[in-house]
Amino acid sequence: MYAALYRLGIGAYLLWLLLVVLLVVGRYTPAPSFRVVHLGVVAGAAVLTLIGAGRLLRQGYGWATHRLDERA
Repeated sequence: MYAALYRLGIGAYLLWLLLVVLLVVGRYTPAPSFRVVHLGVVAGAAVLTLIGAGRLLRQGYGWATHRLDERA
Protein backbone atom coordinates (compact mmCIF):
# COMPACT_ATOMS: atom_id res chain seq x y z
CA MET A 1 0.00 0.00 0.00
CA TYR A 2 2.80 2.42 0.91
CA ALA A 3 4.61 1.73 -2.38
CA ALA A 4 1.45 2.46 -4.37
CA LEU A 5 0.91 5.77 -2.55
CA TYR A 6 4.57 6.66 -3.06
CA ARG A 7 4.29 5.99 -6.81
CA LEU A 8 1.06 7.99 -6.97
CA GLY A 9 2.73 10.92 -5.22
CA ILE A 10 5.76 10.81 -7.52
CA GLY A 11 3.49 10.62 -10.57
CA ALA A 12 1.41 13.57 -9.38
CA TYR A 13 4.56 15.59 -8.71
CA LEU A 14 5.94 14.82 -12.18
CA LEU A 15 2.61 15.80 -13.73
CA TRP A 16 2.72 19.07 -11.81
CA LEU A 17 6.26 19.74 -13.05
CA LEU A 18 5.09 19.11 -16.62
CA LEU A 19 2.24 21.58 -16.12
CA VAL A 20 4.69 24.17 -14.81
CA VAL A 21 6.85 23.74 -17.92
CA LEU A 22 3.77 24.03 -20.16
CA LEU A 23 2.71 27.19 -18.33
CA VAL A 24 6.12 28.77 -18.84
CA VAL A 25 6.20 27.73 -22.51
CA GLY A 26 2.70 29.11 -23.04
CA ARG A 27 3.56 32.39 -21.41
CA TYR A 28 6.93 33.13 -23.01
CA THR A 29 6.63 31.57 -26.47
CA PRO A 30 4.05 31.76 -29.25
CA ALA A 31 2.73 28.32 -28.17
CA PRO A 32 -0.88 28.34 -27.01
CA SER A 33 -1.64 28.60 -23.32
CA PHE A 34 -4.59 26.76 -21.77
CA ARG A 35 -6.57 27.71 -18.68
CA VAL A 36 -6.53 24.13 -17.38
CA VAL A 37 -2.72 24.27 -17.26
CA HIS A 38 -2.84 27.36 -15.06
CA LEU A 39 -5.46 25.77 -12.81
CA GLY A 40 -3.38 22.60 -12.54
CA VAL A 41 -0.30 24.55 -11.50
CA VAL A 42 -2.21 26.54 -8.90
CA ALA A 43 -3.94 23.43 -7.51
CA GLY A 44 -0.65 21.52 -7.39
CA ALA A 45 1.08 24.39 -5.61
CA ALA A 46 -1.75 24.56 -3.07
CA VAL A 47 -1.59 20.82 -2.40
CA LEU A 48 2.20 20.86 -2.06
CA THR A 49 1.95 23.83 0.31
CA LEU A 50 -0.60 22.03 2.48
CA ILE A 51 1.53 18.88 2.56
CA GLY A 52 4.61 20.91 3.51
CA ALA A 53 2.74 22.81 6.21
CA GLY A 54 1.40 19.55 7.61
CA ARG A 55 4.88 18.03 7.73
CA LEU A 56 6.28 21.13 9.43
CA LEU A 57 3.50 21.10 12.02
CA ARG A 58 4.04 17.41 12.67
CA GLN A 59 7.81 17.80 13.03
CA GLY A 60 7.41 20.92 15.15
CA TYR A 61 4.91 19.19 17.42
CA GLY A 62 7.27 16.23 17.78
CA TRP A 63 10.19 18.54 18.52
CA ALA A 64 8.17 20.53 21.08
CA THR A 65 6.89 17.47 22.91
CA HIS A 66 10.37 15.97 22.95
CA ARG A 67 11.84 19.18 24.41
CA LEU A 68 9.08 19.42 27.01
CA ASP A 69 9.53 15.78 28.03
CA GLU A 70 13.26 16.39 28.63
CA ARG A 71 12.49 19.20 31.07
CA ALA A 72 9.97 17.20 33.08
